[in-house]
Amino acid sequence: MSDVDKNRRETIKEYEDRWIMQPLRGSRVVRTTWLPEEVEFETDTPFRIVVGYGAEMAPRSIAEDSPERHMISHWTRAEVERNVSAPILSPVFFKSGSLRLGLGNGWNLFVSNRHPQVTATVFFGDILMWNRSGMLSPAGFSVVTLDPWTGQRIDAPPWPSRPEDLDIDTDSDDING
Repeated sequence: MSDVDKNRRETIKEYEDRWIMQPLRGSRVVRTTWLPEEVEFETDTPFRIVVGYGAEMAPRSIAEDSPERHMISHWTRAEVERNVSAPILSPVFFKSGSLRLGLGNGWNLFVSNRHPQVTATVFFGDILMWNRSGMLSPAGFSVVTLDPWTGQRIDAPPWPSRPEDLDIDTDSDDING
């Protein structure tokens, strides 16, 4: 079974405030392209992560005020490429527009909602899956909504259809029918 086939069967976990992109877990950045305004990280799967130079990195800490957290331009290109080459363990994309990638070597890549001018996008092949405005396409992956306290899947019953014999006067100003 290829990595792509394995990834396609995995799900994206949706919580109230974030998505956890399980299919991105375990992938590694294999190529970094330094564009004029952005950095593109290509993985060993069809995923690509593109962030602006205002994205931040830090070893160990996820705190926004950590003294070790700096924009990626703080480090040399070689250091950035080395730091992002570890397996992605925690791919978290927040509904507030932030992202946090936890890497197997202890480094984290961030795009903070405190810096809305910093671009961030995730592609699967040519499909734009996520950007700072939210999940745009699950790209064929299933999205499973989970309860934040129990971790159990939330399956809401389907909304009932309108009864055919319901007599409603649509010309009435009365909101109760």
